[in-house]
Amino acid sequence: MSEQVVVPDKMVPHNVEAEQAVIGALLIDPDATFKVNTFLRAEDFYVERHRWLYDSIVTLHDRGESVDYVTLCDELERREQLAELGGGAYITQLINATPTALNVEHYARIVERTNTLRRLIGAAGEIAALAYEDTEDVDEVVDRAEQIMFGVSQQRITRDIMPIRDVVDE
Repeated sequence: MSEQVVVPDKMVPHNVEAEQAVIGALLIDPDATFKVNTFLRAEDFYVERHRWLYDSIVTLHDRGESVDYVTLCDELERREQLAELGGGAYITQLINATPTALNVEHYARIVERTNTLRRLIGAAGEIAALAYEDTEDVDEVVDRAEQIMFGVSQQRITRDIMPIRDVVDE
């Protein structure tokens, strides 16, 4: 009798509430962007409209523009994303649902962590597919699997490295 791979019957890791709290906190306190933009990326968000919101907030911040309800709506309108994400009402909902910006870094770490877990799950799937193919030399499969896992860990390491220009600007 051969062993079977057991695949857990679970949803991919994500935390919509933490994503919403990050966006809301950045709108309540635009200076909170300094606390999270060194490690948090738009692609860390599971919900696409949260990626759009975060990317727009960071873009406004990087351009030295104020980050608030009006400027964010304007930026999203220019990108033709405002209506699709739920309009100004959704942004207002995020602001109203976030009591404080004090915990923004903690919320952002949750978003980052769940993305890392999703990436690990994806890497595990790629590695499993390589093993199932059984067309390559086993040493090549192991090397490729190591490269895939290294890619996940490498992205986490490079997040903490910032160009000196950005550090000086801040």
